[in-house]
Amino acid sequence: MKTLLFLVFGGGADGFRMDRDWKSINGRLIQQGTILVDLRFLEKRKEELAFMNECKEGAPFEYPESLINYAGTVRCMFRLPYRQTQGLLIGIGQKVPELSAPSYSQICRRFNKLPVHIKPKKSSQPLWVAVDASGISVTNNGVWMRKIHRKGQISECKGFLKIHVAVDVHTHELLAIEVTREDVGDNTMLKPVLIQTIENTGRNIERLMADGAYDTYDNFEGLKQAGIEPAIRIDDNAIIDPPPPDFIHRNRPEPVRTTHARTQLSDQEKWKQDTEYGLRWFSEGFFSVIKRRHGEYVMAHNYTNMQHEMCYKAQLYNQLL
Repeated sequence: MKTLLFLVFGGGADGFRMDRDWKSINGRLIQQGTILVDLRFLEKRKEELAFMNECKEGAPFEYPESLINYAGTVRCMFRLPYRQTQGLLIGIGQKVPELSAPSYSQICRRFNKLPVHIKPKKSSQPLWVAVDASGISVTNNGVWMRKIHRKGQISECKGFLKIHVAVDVHTHELLAIEVTREDVGDNTMLKPVLIQTIENTGRNIERLMADGAYDTYDNFEGLKQAGIEPAIRIDDNAIIDPPPPDFIHRNRPEPVRTTHARTQLSDQEKWKQDTEYGLRWFSEGFFSVIKRRHGEYVMAHNYTNMQHEMCYKAQLYNQLL
């Protein structure tokens, strides 16, 4: 696609009215609770196991992937350790004989190998993307332990994860997620997040909304080449003077960022209204939902498993919309 081929760069919602249909909202929220007791996967467990064990010596799979997926969903929604997750499945199995519970170690191994797919729904709206990043603690001990007892040493207290996301401002769906360590800059992850967005949606991005953390010359140049309209907050002290008439240094054109800075800083309120920059708020809404629903920390201990856990929770976010 055009955007993917040329993607080579290294406040309130003004003008946007959201009418709330509380009846449908309440119904949707009630429906979300049914995911915790949805055992329809048991109806085809034998066929699923037969397919998983096909052409495999000794039929190594005893539990279908759908069961592990259900265990992972319950674990993330209730923030349960693996042993308690096994106990919950055993309790359900006492009422539903078709459900046999795997051990906690099997749940752990299988869960961390589950494929995670971010599959946004098809939409007729133009693809406007809000990009942002936020921190997630790798422990539930609190930052005071890191600050007081370990004197702020990241290597000893493990620090934070940083999750970089792209959200569709029209449908509010998550389009892409990247999980990195805390020392990775937000602006360096713009390219991977946008490429993943295009791969997950199969569509070209028309407009990007982001805060000042993504304000770099390289990002503006890359977005222009990709045909994406940037709505990025530019620092107030940015250079806005046009080059002199005799500016011929290496025959380079005026930087794209300077052009946008001149337009934005001349009248910021008008710029916000014209670009509908306030819609960037929906990326903050994603972080709010994730942290309230799943907590501000991860339960996994291995870095790779931490990444998988956050991506799985993000997948659940789309399912519960």
